[in-house]
Amino acid sequence: MNILITGNPSSLATTFTKEIVKRKNRVVLASDGADKLGINININTSVHSINPAMDIFRDTMFSYGFDIVVFISTREEQLSERDDFNTGHQLDGLRNTLELCKHKDLKHFFYISSTEVYGNIDNLSEQAHPQPSSSNGHTLLAAEQYCRIYHDKFGMKITIVRLTNIYGPDEKSGLLYSLIKACKNKSEVSLPARENSDISLLHVADVTDFLIRAIDEEYSAESLVVNLSSSNPIKYSDLARLLNNHFPKVVFNFSDDAEVYTRPAKVSAAKSKYDWIDAHKLDNEIDSIVELYRGESLPERAGLNEITKKLSDYPMILEWVELILGAVLVQFLSRMTGTLIQFKYVDFRLLFVVIMGSIYGIRTGLYASILVSISILYTWMKSGLDWPLLIYNVGNWFPFALYFVAGVITGYNRDKNENRILNAQKQTRLINEKYSFLYEVFNDIRNLKDEFREQLIGYRDSFGKIFTVTRELDELQEQAIYLRALSILEELLDNTNIAIYSLDGNRTYARLQACSSSLIEKPQKSLKLSDFPEALCYIEQGAIFKNTALLPNYPAYLAPILNNQYPFNVPVAIIVIWSVKFEQYSTHYSNLFKVICGLVQASLVRATLFLNANYEKMYLPATRILNHEAFMDALRIRTEMKKNHITDFQLVMVEGLENNIQEIYPSIYEAIRTDDIIGMGNDGICYILLSQADKLAAKEIVERLDKLGVKSRLDGNQIPLD
Repeated sequence: MNILITGNPSSLATTFTKEIVKRKNRVVLASDGADKLGINININTSVHSINPAMDIFRDTMFSYGFDIVVFISTREEQLSERDDFNTGHQLDGLRNTLELCKHKDLKHFFYISSTEVYGNIDNLSEQAHPQPSSSNGHTLLAAEQYCRIYHDKFGMKITIVRLTNIYGPDEKSGLLYSLIKACKNKSEVSLPARENSDISLLHVADVTDFLIRAIDEEYSAESLVVNLSSSNPIKYSDLARLLNNHFPKVVFNFSDDAEVYTRPAKVSAAKSKYDWIDAHKLDNEIDSIVELYRGESLPERAGLNEITKKLSDYPMILEWVELILGAVLVQFLSRMTGTLIQFKYVDFRLLFVVIMGSIYGIRTGLYASILVSISILYTWMKSGLDWPLLIYNVGNWFPFALYFVAGVITGYNRDKNENRILNAQKQTRLINEKYSFLYEVFNDIRNLKDEFREQLIGYRDSFGKIFTVTRELDELQEQAIYLRALSILEELLDNTNIAIYSLDGNRTYARLQACSSSLIEKPQKSLKLSDFPEALCYIEQGAIFKNTALLPNYPAYLAPILNNQYPFNVPVAIIVIWSVKFEQYSTHYSNLFKVICGLVQASLVRATLFLNANYEKMYLPATRILNHEAFMDALRIRTEMKKNHITDFQLVMVEGLENNIQEIYPSIYEAIRTDDIIGMGNDGICYILLSQADKLAAKEIVERLDKLGVKSRLDGNQIPLD
């Protein structure tokens, strides 16, 4: 996959790039100073020194198709090193990056923040509301709000990772690095906190490990905010003691006035959802880190070549230096040669020829030469000199020749420069036309490349994807499988027009169980299969129907879910894709749809077998009424699906069923549909869960029950789930 790393690359970027490239991924590092990190450039690594806040950033990065984006913010421990990366750069760069990614098929966006956003509050948990106390903390919180907006508005999968202090072999901008460098050069070092203040030093390899885990968890539920902190925080006094073991002559001073807002935080989501734990302890790593930093040599003093090289980077300054030095040199040479001032010897005719030739070219230069020659002849005539002297004295010809030579040379240089500019403009125009053509070709090739890459990744990662899908579908509740299956189908098939239907025993009607929340036109809650005669034979045969004939009112794809127990190979449900893109009418897409439907089928059958095997544990005797534990599990899942706009339901409360449940049950069962659920709530009352029903349909059920002698009412207040 393609991974973009941007923001402030002085922390985390080097280690993460090295690790992710080992996994055969391609990394694009784009930010100011990215070329100075010393990352080895190879076929899987690209480095661009572009500030993400610049307009050219989006134009440059648009040609890449990114799967993962990591934006690294400037944290408190880096401020002294990167004061130039100010608030405006951070927020503008993040906004630019989010705009780049919002219309892309991005799998995950990581924003690396800091626990500095919590400020001085005591509760540093992921659910706490941050209250920053520093300017950089407010900047980080504003950036997090940007991420939340793009998460809520555009549906981007975003994770905000709040870090504590970072250290590691490649970390040259962290607190520990600066302290060790200060210990090498000074006998007295100041720590930026009180002696008893807590500090969490987290190894960069542990942060990288979390990011890799989060990238691999492609289909799991996302966590918007994740804290990463060391499981063994220490005091600043303990840090001074560890450093004193290596620098015994250094005296450490603590600041009672300084406020440090990067503090240890509670880690919950990283451990529960990603099985992450920090494997590196500072006590075990401090020796190797100190020896590594201690072995670094100090930079050599800049010599004459370095000074010259730096001056060449400032052409405006160099121009004024040369101008002033040239004027001083002319004055010195004039005094050395005794030349003071010579107004009498200024040739205005020569000056005129030079000016006209330099401005208008060779033709005008020649005209100017002719005019000044006529001027000389007129002056010669007025002075009364002999014409034979002018003609026969060769020395008098030199001024005329000089004027013509000056006109030709200056005019030629001007015309040559003008032709060079015209040719350059013509070449530029041709290059622009060629670039436009190549850019169109490049876009076509890039689209093909992305398509082939997705297919290649699909084949290469097929075993991993099958394992992930199987694990996600490892549920024993039928409705939970519908919920998980729908999200997996949308993700893997890149489609949000999917619906899952269950079939009745006669296979006459299909009842809607779950559908994509983004369907423009909500599908019917019941489908009469006889309305789809072209697809009916595919359902009976257990084959996938593909609407290549573009039949009206037919879905694009339809796959039956078969029962693999007695009665064998009988359709029990169908998965429908109502519409697809043109390029998704392909054999590869059809095969992928078939494989995923097969996994869903296995999970549904397994759930059915489990329900049948545990019938006595889940249902009341001699009925299909769920006990309160099983019913509450089903209600929780339906509530989650309703919250995600996947399905809908209504809850009807049955009155007066305390002692005669078995007697009234047949009447209840007669009034409801096969996919409705009857169960006991945790309050001891019997409820009917009407699947895919609105309030109007629920009122009809209540009236039907009333005619059958069962008192009920529509329950407007939802049962407490806990």
